[in-house]
Amino acid sequence: MQPLFEKEIMMKQRYRVEAVMASSKQNKLKVPRDVMDVLCGQDCSSLQIPEIIERLTSLGYRPRYEATADTLTDIVTLWIWVGQEEMLLNCQMEPLAVH
Repeated sequence: MQPLFEKEIMMKQRYRVEAVMASSKQNKLKVPRDVMDVLCGQDCSSLQIPEIIERLTSLGYRPRYEATADTLTDIVTLWIWVGQEEMLLNCQMEPLAVH
């Protein structure tokens, strides 16, 4: 049986997208519904959003995570392809209860 403090050390923070700001050339694109479903429904194990990247890749959006210099914010920068145009998604991440 593990002592309580060891269990606490093994607990990990989880994150979920709280809000999304999208941008594209001339702001003509809308975020596709299936992308929003992934963003709003997928919990992530880190701010590098590996689970979201994996799901968007499987949907064919060729996502690209962009690391930012400021690691203190919970804003994640993500690029996806919608048709022939690239779209920028800035996602405000919400920390969830520690599991």
